[in-house]
Amino acid sequence: MVSVLKSLQDALGSEYVSDEDFMTYAYARGIDSALPANPPDFVVKPGTTEEVAEIMRIANEFKLPVVPRGGGCCLTGGSKPIEKGGILLDTTRMHRIINIDENTLTVTVEAGITWAELNNKLNELGYYTGNLGPGSGMSAVVGGGLSHHSVGGGGGAKYGTCTEHVVALEVVLPTGQIINTGSNASIYTKEPFCRHGFGPDLTGLFLGDNGLLGVKTRATLEIFPRPKYHAAKTFTIEEPSAENAAKIWLAWRKKGDLGIYDSQWWPLIMVLGLQLLLDVPPVKPWVGLQKAVFWYTMETETEEQLEANLKIVDQICKEHGCTEMGPELKDGNIAKWHYEEQGHWLNWHSLWGGMGPGSIPLTTEHHAAIHRVPYISQKLDEWEAAHRAELDANGGMQTGISTAILCGHTTVEVDSGLLAWDKPEYREKNLELWKSQIEMLLREGAMPYMVGEMYSKGLIDTEAFNGTYYAFLREVKQSLDPNRILSPGKFYL
Repeated sequence: MVSVLKSLQDALGSEYVSDEDFMTYAYARGIDSALPANPPDFVVKPGTTEEVAEIMRIANEFKLPVVPRGGGCCLTGGSKPIEKGGILLDTTRMHRIINIDENTLTVTVEAGITWAELNNKLNELGYYTGNLGPGSGMSAVVGGGLSHHSVGGGGGAKYGTCTEHVVALEVVLPTGQIINTGSNASIYTKEPFCRHGFGPDLTGLFLGDNGLLGVKTRATLEIFPRPKYHAAKTFTIEEPSAENAAKIWLAWRKKGDLGIYDSQWWPLIMVLGLQLLLDVPPVKPWVGLQKAVFWYTMETETEEQLEANLKIVDQICKEHGCTEMGPELKDGNIAKWHYEEQGHWLNWHSLWGGMGPGSIPLTTEHHAAIHRVPYISQKLDEWEAAHRAELDANGGMQTGISTAILCGHTTVEVDSGLLAWDKPEYREKNLELWKSQIEMLLREGAMPYMVGEMYSKGLIDTEAFNGTYYAFLREVKQSLDPNRILSPGKFYL
């Protein structure tokens, strides 16, 4: 390993390479509580695309696995080694904004920049990314978001996942070669402006790949002007609240573009939990509230548009059991806080330690069609009933659906999972229960939000893919990564 260390130090400088135990163990786990700690042999922090390419060449020479990592926010084992050893490649030194182009309405960034840092700069100029990234956007980076189709921050209902706005990528392939995709594929293109046009959409190979097929080093994203007017409304919603929320969302979509920027349904269990956990002004009036909550934010370019759309949206809400809480934060309007006070990057943090110090969620969040949300809620209740004794024995809690978030078109991000105690004696059973719920949801047609280790293996264990699909994925992986060094173990590859 001495020769490996020297090669890496020669490529990056000794200050950006470490084989010290305290450093490798810091990267050995993610932020779940069940997957085992697997320390790498080396942690490297490249500063340029060329340095990433050199790391990959060294890894191929010595046949060492490489795991790329951004902010480390994946909740399903996507940003940690599945096995011990190899190289952990931390991209967070690469966080520059390369260019903001107001002629093509794009921004080009290094993939290690956080969503918060990027959008804070864009906001100064009156823009934002189409989706503000995940709820962990103050530490989650652009490269990680693109690796698993992030949504769940601001703008999901209006713009969909963050990957829908990618114009071009710069990617280091597992062999160390560098590829540019989208409009950057041609040496004659003057600037990145369009993803499609040079044949097959190779950009798509590296979106949602969970670091399996390449290391994203730069990305060009579409940016959008922030509309001048907005409204933010919060309601209580009558039971059956899952059915009512689904009916509202589908009715909105059938009316076309109503300017809905975000919308979320919070079942009673979430409302009760937030009264204890989330110390923000709009939740204080909720004390004692025994109803589910439904809210939305809307954006338009004119006051006339806003008023016209509000009439349509509010009438649909009223028809399905919604009662408005009030227009101001002090009246319980969490929609206003979410939109105006950066609540999209604050409210999820309350879930950590939701049962007290030492507890942590084991997420099974996923995507589903709007109309299937009530059914998924029912299946989660049935799963809990079947596993109640095991949960009680571990002191754990099945949360069912904690939140459902409207995404682009007719897709909903369903936040589900377990709350568990992070104790060594519980980890084996926690892992078993976590795997069981993931497999149940996959068999019910769920599409993973974060694939990582847990969902990628679950897809294979449940035989979700037909033989041809999985064989094709294996062939693509083998072609791009003949030594099988990049993110080994995901999808059992």
